[in-house]
Amino acid sequence: MIWYKFHLGDYITHTTHLSDAEDLAYRRLLDLYYMSEKPIPLNTESVSRKIRLDLDITESVLGEFFEKTENGYFNHRCDAEIAKYQAQVANNQRLGKLGGRPKKTESVTESEPKVNPKKIQIKNNISSQTTMSSRFDEFWSSWPTSKRKVAKSTCETKWLKLKLDNVADQILAHVNSIKGSEQWTTGFEPAPLTYINQRRWEDGVAEQSFARRVI
Repeated sequence: MIWYKFHLGDYITHTTHLSDAEDLAYRRLLDLYYMSEKPIPLNTESVSRKIRLDLDITESVLGEFFEKTENGYFNHRCDAEIAKYQAQVANNQRLGKLGGRPKKTESVTESEPKVNPKKIQIKNNISSQTTMSSRFDEFWSSWPTSKRKVAKSTCETKWLKLKLDNVADQILAHVNSIKGSEQWTTGFEPAPLTYINQRRWEDGVAEQSFARRVI
């Protein structure tokens, strides 16, 4: 990504306790995450060199604002924004292959009715979602209510892209089997978007994770 939305109010609320160096580290880590569109690598020494700050400061910020997994350090807000960006890019590419948006100067004969391309696109999107996915709502309903249950539309876009209807039974069985565990009932459950991105249902019911504050 070459740009991203910066929610100033949220950022200030969650970072007032940081030192100047920690605040700078967090901003640079966010830039690194968005530029690569991937989790922060586990090699923290390499990461600290990339953001040009001390290792202890880098690891402290990663530990507070990112979720450590075997695939790297994840940030749920970043994942949501990246998913939105990638969906927009894919839509733009699709329109480009169709010849782009209609030019305002193009004339239409009287026998041809005027059509609003935006209404057609909305109708096609609704039709596509209705026919492609009938199981996402089941997944969302089965997920326990918590502060991490966010970004529903982004999750649904990801569900459709990955064609998770094909493994919906497996996913629903896994969620139902672990949502009553001590880890989930005490607030250490992952966000639904993280669960989908990391294909957590393939890990079995014994998986463990650690809570991280996200903004």
